[in-house]
Amino acid sequence: MSLFVVSRTKINVIGLKSVLDSPIPRKVIVSSMKKDRDGKYPFEKVLDAYIEGKIPPGMKIRYFPLLKLLDVVRRSFNRDIETFRQELKNPTIRKIFRNAMRSLEEHGLGTPQIFADPLMIVWNYTNRCNLRCKHCYQSASANGKEGVKELTTEERLRVVDILAERDIPSLFFSGGEPLIEKDFFEIAEYAKKKGLYMSIATNGTLITDEVAERIADIGFGYVQVSIDAADPMKHDEFRGVPGMWKRAVDGIKTLIKHGVITCIAYTHTKDTHDEFRGILKLREELGAYKVIVYNYIPVGRGGFENDPTPEQRDELYRIMYDQLDAGHHVIATTAPVMGAYCKMFQGDSVILAHYADLKVKELGVIAEVIGGCGAGRAYAALQPDGTLTPCVYMPEVPLGNVLKDDFDYLWNGHPVIKTLRNYKENACGTCPYFAVCGGCRARAYQYFNDFLAPDPGCPFNKEHYYRFMEAKKNGEEYSPERAQKTVA
Repeated sequence: MSLFVVSRTKINVIGLKSVLDSPIPRKVIVSSMKKDRDGKYPFEKVLDAYIEGKIPPGMKIRYFPLLKLLDVVRRSFNRDIETFRQELKNPTIRKIFRNAMRSLEEHGLGTPQIFADPLMIVWNYTNRCNLRCKHCYQSASANGKEGVKELTTEERLRVVDILAERDIPSLFFSGGEPLIEKDFFEIAEYAKKKGLYMSIATNGTLITDEVAERIADIGFGYVQVSIDAADPMKHDEFRGVPGMWKRAVDGIKTLIKHGVITCIAYTHTKDTHDEFRGILKLREELGAYKVIVYNYIPVGRGGFENDPTPEQRDELYRIMYDQLDAGHHVIATTAPVMGAYCKMFQGDSVILAHYADLKVKELGVIAEVIGGCGAGRAYAALQPDGTLTPCVYMPEVPLGNVLKDDFDYLWNGHPVIKTLRNYKENACGTCPYFAVCGGCRARAYQYFNDFLAPDPGCPFNKEHYYRFMEAKKNGEEYSPERAQKTVA
């Protein structure tokens, strides 16, 4: 298993903190990211020497903290030295390490961490789709979006080059429906050769044996197929086209048959709230790897009327928490509030990003570094025309176009990015669970037109949800104060 997929093994937390928190070791690590006279990073030289098992005595003394950090990571993932050395040759793993080192140099150690480059880019590959889902943040349709010109194949290849030249380890294809595009596999094969770890979000209705075999051959990390109800009729009504539940389920079966790691993507809405337990049972029946629970954001075709109530969200999070606490590691979520729930109930596991959960006592420090909401901090979204946005749920917030504008400025210098990283002004900044949650910034923006406002999906902010809904019902506006009450 790749290091990119987080394993649940014991980590030497004391060893990790001693390396990252102490001034002298951090100074050594930061110095390793300053280029030598030959234009190379000392960090890369140390990594190469570590891989070859031939570390000069002087390097051992000078870069002992860096070598210690590598050893802590190796033991954390339960790797013998030879296996670890081989995995460090993987360009994706090298990018993760290089990104981490640059992040320490440029931003210092943070909880949550600001990353020198996004850990992940979600590429909304096209606005075209063969379904018409109620909640689609892109408002995708069979003909795409009127007036929006999408990238050509040549431009898409250039986008891959731009991303691959940076320390961006992961590329997640979404849409619209990415598999609808004729050049998708050409671009995916090119991205794979460039060393990017890739995954796909699909509605599953276009998965044939030929498509699944191609996905397996290219080597995608995983594929997630959207199923929003265990009830076929309810799923089809939500997705806008009859007969799609069966095709999506058949798509999952076909992917699994071809050895592709496959997840079910479930969006929690008022319409689908009662379907979650059925989705968990369906995952077990199909043999899918995980259920990825998507945080509902009222954007695109998704309206405020279908946003779950705080009570419905609380019920969902408790079911998810109970599953994790019982040792069933089959759930992931894009809802950062779930991280707060895990910490609040002092459970054994805490949700990490979109794909994994970690043991609190063993890997909790990693969860706080990687953090909850990563919009403009750990990840960004790429639109079908090449526009970069802080999040897929902020399609109306353009930072610039990666084919025309400097990526460094878009990721580190744009005023929107600086606002999103202004933790002191974040309404959730006083919350003790801020590091693992931070509140969904897209929900704050869509509700209150303020990136740093409270997330009305959080149980501590339910008053803002109901005040907003009441004001909307009366044709009025409601804007909460940014400052959130400190949670006991």
